[in-house]
Amino acid sequence: MVKDKDGIKVFTRTNTIMSFKEFKAVMQIRASVDEFLSVLYDVDGLTKWGHNLTEARLLSRPDELSQTYYAVAKAPWPYKNRDGIYSNVFGWDENAKTLVVAIELLEGNEGSDRDFVRLDGFGYWQVKVVSEDEIEVIFQMQVDPGGSIKAWLANMFVTDSPFYTMEGMRDVIKEEKYKGNTYNLLKN
Repeated sequence: MVKDKDGIKVFTRTNTIMSFKEFKAVMQIRASVDEFLSVLYDVDGLTKWGHNLTEARLLSRPDELSQTYYAVAKAPWPYKNRDGIYSNVFGWDENAKTLVVAIELLEGNEGSDRDFVRLDGFGYWQVKVVSEDEIEVIFQMQVDPGGSIKAWLANMFVTDSPFYTMEGMRDVIKEEKYKGNTYNLLKN
């Protein structure tokens, strides 16, 4: 554990896949899984809570089980901004009352005409019902920022993205537009 602040815990670890550290953030919030899904399905709103995201747009959502979107993240000077094509695959375990959203950064041409560096990586969201009005949210990712960013430098800031993303999620999930929606995915 590298950070424990405002009810958000952030963990990092090294691994054999990449020289960039993997992160995991955990928090409990007063919300429902339906409200969490409402926030994730609102790709246009992602820039409001995703750390350093400057652009996000939905590419496809064939059903409630999957979506693909494009996003741009601001990188610190003198580095170029990063972009990525994100695949989300949603799965609900009724017995465990747990939603898992697998995240994979895909290859593709979306945004390739722009002067960005393409991200690579994978991870997941896990949302577990704690009580009728509370959920536990876990956000875990392994990301290679690409380009000339050295691992030691990126690893110095690996706690920022998960912490501020979770903090942003906790703030926006309270908005009225995310209340009252229900999803068939959670009825199976």
